[in-house]
Amino acid sequence: MIAAFGGLGFAWRALGLVIPLYPPYVLDIRESINVIAAFAGGPWVAIGVGILIGLPSSVPFCDVIYYPLIGIILSIFSKHIFDKRDMWGGIYSLIIISVVIAVAEAIALTIFNFELALVGLVSFEAEMLASFLGGTYLIYVVQAIIPLWIILKLFPDFMRPTWRWTGGEEE
Repeated sequence: MIAAFGGLGFAWRALGLVIPLYPPYVLDIRESINVIAAFAGGPWVAIGVGILIGLPSSVPFCDVIYYPLIGIILSIFSKHIFDKRDMWGGIYSLIIISVVIAVAEAIALTIFNFELALVGLVSFEAEMLASFLGGTYLIYVVQAIIPLWIILKLFPDFMRPTWRWTGGEEE
């Protein structure tokens, strides 16, 4: 799973298949790949995929923390979300996914902006305002929620979180 999802995200970004937002932010499939892999594969897959998809970015020192962090936060809730995926016709899982991803993205984006400010690339306050009020945050949240929820509905056997926190699969 790490090789497949991480390799796809790595290649996608390395080839420059992105839509520029405002520097250093771009829109590509890595947000979607990250949450799908983290949900189905667990925290260790989230870390591996997050590192791979973060390496070819313009600021890899930030992205290799950003993506794994989102994946780990989602992993905390993925078993609960999966167990309740059909509650209220699937609306419950959509609400929980939305809240978890919104919080995870807010935390990770704040850390990302702090790292950029720490090395002097941006002003922290200005970048936070631009990120949250300029739409990047909302775009990233929506780009993670919709594909995850659709894949969860269409391919529940693949998305079943059978992983263990200590590594490996449940029997």
